[in-house]
Amino acid sequence: MSRVLKPGGLAIMSFSNRCFWTKAISIWTSTGDADHVMIVGSYFHYAGGFEPPQAVDISPNPGRSDPLYIVYSRKIATA
Repeated sequence: MSRVLKPGGLAIMSFSNRCFWTKAISIWTSTGDADHVMIVGSYFHYAGGFEPPQAVDISPNPGRSDPLYIVYSRKIATA
């Protein structure tokens, strides 16, 4: 994403806890929602060139519906 985003561009990843268990990586299936947020945020961190990632729970009915999260970060604007 860093290669194609303009400086200051916003990258947003959304996900829920639904997946095809046979196709997901083991760290995803062995962790919970909070860990998933940390895993996705770590992609921004370790990729470099992004501001610290932020996470938001955008579930339509928290506690009563499937959870839905976004993790987002902005590409650092170069001077």
